[in-house]
Amino acid sequence: MIKSHKYSNNLTLVVEEMPERVSAAFDIVVDAGASRDPEGLSGAATVLSESILRGAGPWGNIELNEALDRLGIHFNNNAGLLISSFSGVMVNNNFQEGMKIFSEILLHPHLADEEFENCQELSIQALESLDDDPRQKVSILAKETYLNSPYNRPVMGRIEEIEKLRNKDIKGFWHDFFTPANAIITVAGGVKFEQVRDMLGDLLGSWSGASNPDQPELKYAPGYRHLANDGSQTHINLTWPSVHISNPDYYKALLLSNVLSGGMGSRLFTEVREKRGLCYSVSAHQITLANKAAMTAYVGSSPEKAQEALDVILAELAKLPQGVSQDELDRAKVGLRASLIMQGESSSSRSVSLASDYLYLKRTRTLSEIEAAINNVSLSDLMDYIIQNPAGNFSLATIGPKEVTFSR
Repeated sequence: MIKSHKYSNNLTLVVEEMPERVSAAFDIVVDAGASRDPEGLSGAATVLSESILRGAGPWGNIELNEALDRLGIHFNNNAGLLISSFSGVMVNNNFQEGMKIFSEILLHPHLADEEFENCQELSIQALESLDDDPRQKVSILAKETYLNSPYNRPVMGRIEEIEKLRNKDIKGFWHDFFTPANAIITVAGGVKFEQVRDMLGDLLGSWSGASNPDQPELKYAPGYRHLANDGSQTHINLTWPSVHISNPDYYKALLLSNVLSGGMGSRLFTEVREKRGLCYSVSAHQITLANKAAMTAYVGSSPEKAQEALDVILAELAKLPQGVSQDELDRAKVGLRASLIMQGESSSSRSVSLASDYLYLKRTRTLSEIEAAINNVSLSDLMDYIIQNPAGNFSLATIGPKEVTFSR
């Protein structure tokens, strides 16, 4: 059962009771992502995500880590484009003590001056390490290409702007954006809604602050950007508009992404990799960003075969209106249902899904609701969607020795 509560300070809580679980998972999502970075100081959200766990309330840096370890909490924190988040899972008997610690992190982080330079340097090193991860780097380049400002800011920042940051900027970012009106807390597992509601009300009742001002509308813009690199592969990210999770056609788009890239029998894997040997890795998936969505395809190929690999992907997208088989749709449904089953087994996955739903839909979906929506898509429904929403208006990002050519 899923229940929600809005506190008097406008903090939102969503809880899914899973009585058979001995674990409890949580996600804390705050409207404080890279799109909120101060102008000319990209990377502020990322540096804060490193700094905020280095001491809070009565604990210094080492003491805080030891307190989390004693409770056996597996946790992660991250700064994304739109949000900063904390997530964790623990045995449910330790949930109250664990949330006491994270309430101190939210309300009373030390953000100590003596820790700032280390956090700044680690953020710079993470950026430099992208040279060893061109797949992630081309994904970042793609978002810089097809999104408008401030959404095209690099989540991890730019080295020259991170170097300009000072600890006062990080403290100001936390003060301005880490407020209850900007936050959603989701919990899933072996917990009781009423107990969680009352406990967090006691822990976070003093948290105060207003909601963020509205940002500009997110817009999609086609384009092409190439980053020259002397590596042995060319990395390609192709993106085109899709439908948002709030759109009734969303599940058709999700099934289409699985037809394209839902396993070893999918179209892109078969045509690009198996039949032609143009790459080792090719994939496509649906992404949601604020009030917009897109489909994105990735392929890594040798420089000599990169153009052909891109051409085959574009040709497969152009062929979609000619027909999808019932077998392809059935395989796509099986793949999505398998993912749902795995999600239902994990309190962590359910907590993440609750947070995502509330962020983008302002409501939550049950697993049975999602499964029914997937099952209800017929082959004619999917074909109608493909014909009415042909792939096009492409944006392209590439990293490699030479550029490729394509028609938008």
